[in-house]
Amino acid sequence: MGPTPMNANPIPGLGSLESEVMSALWRSREPLSVREVIETLTGRDPAYTTISTVLENLRRKGWVERERVGRLWFYRPLRDRNSLAADRMRGALDDSGDSREALLLFVDRMDPNDLDVLRELLADVPRDEDA
Repeated sequence: MGPTPMNANPIPGLGSLESEVMSALWRSREPLSVREVIETLTGRDPAYTTISTVLENLRRKGWVERERVGRLWFYRPLRDRNSLAADRMRGALDDSGDSREALLLFVDRMDPNDLDVLRELLADVPRDEDA
């Protein structure tokens, strides 16, 4: 049996290795070369060409951009993890068929600390009649 992937929750629309590569890029404060991405993938020993291909696929899909420095390409994410989460939540609401009911159930199951954050955020959102 192969190694267990680091990222147990693949990103929708991406394969498990693509998801792991995106997670590696998100963890880094700087763009990464192919070799640097490989070094972050614990539990795996992928070929250089495999990760190079994955990064190019992610670039074509609009997830990363690259910059050439000397003879190496360095990759950085175009979307951050929080934007992805917000898009997923919006999609889940759109798919629910009843966004009010889905929101009610979501709020009912929220961690109390997250609920406090949500209350604070909502207090700062102007209502249409206030605008």
